[in-house]
Amino acid sequence: MRAFKIAALAAPLLLVAGCAKSPESTVESFYTAVGKGQITEAQSYLSQQIVALLGPQKISAALAKESTRVGECGGIKSVEVKLSGEGEVRQGSATVSYKGQCPAKTEAVKLIQEDGKWKIGAAK
Repeated sequence: MRAFKIAALAAPLLLVAGCAKSPESTVESFYTAVGKGQITEAQSYLSQQIVALLGPQKISAALAKESTRVGECGGIKSVEVKLSGEGEVRQGSATVSYKGQCPAKTEAVKLIQEDGKWKIGAAK
């Protein structure tokens, strides 16, 4: 009976921990939001470091421009993320393939943990 109580108490904690986004899914979600024109959603995946460096207006303008470009490329077909590292920092690349004729685009990415969530940071 005691083991059942412990399992019942631990289950919600494990469920919440399992819902946390991985660094890879954060990058995928960012590009998906940009591709759909969801600028506010895309901004939510950026670290405070990026926001402080560029400012919210420049970020919004850049994301809107990229969203338009993605639309001209037929939308996003896939996002492949390759990361390495341990702890609160991961680095690697993201390759975005498009449904249209545009060539795939590979970018360096860096992720950091802020308040327990993975956020896209400055890659350099």
